[in-house]
Amino acid sequence: MKEFTKLSYEEKLMILEWRNHSNISQFMINKKVNLNEHLNFIDSLKTNKSKKYFLVDDIGVIYFSNITNEKTDIGLYKNPDKKKVGSKLMNEIINYGFNEIKLKKLILYVYENNIKAINLYKKFSFKEVDKKENIIKMELINETL
Repeated sequence: MKEFTKLSYEEKLMILEWRNHSNISQFMINKKVNLNEHLNFIDSLKTNKSKKYFLVDDIGVIYFSNITNEKTDIGLYKNPDKKKVGSKLMNEIINYGFNEIKLKKLILYVYENNIKAINLYKKFSFKEVDKKENIIKMELINETL
């Protein structure tokens, strides 16, 4: 895993391309991000301790936002050219969230039509706890704490 703040310019461009790919961006709140927005966001991570974004090898991105002492919101997106990498990305999220920063709860939000993602989250024992309009809130509790 490589923190976004340590990425090369080429890696930043690669991630922007993944993030704006139609297979990925259709499930994002902001459907399109331009280069300046992307670079400014990455720069902001240097001073924002409540967010951590990571490039995981060449397979995708995982992120943690609104990090507190007990919980965080999480998310991921994959390299659109890769298949069957969701489980690896989820393992990285759970390992970092529960074992590295010792959180009690991981929270995510997913569009109800993103069936592949929902199935992945359920595979990792995330439970639906709320639904507003077309967005489902799911949580995973760290049972080892």
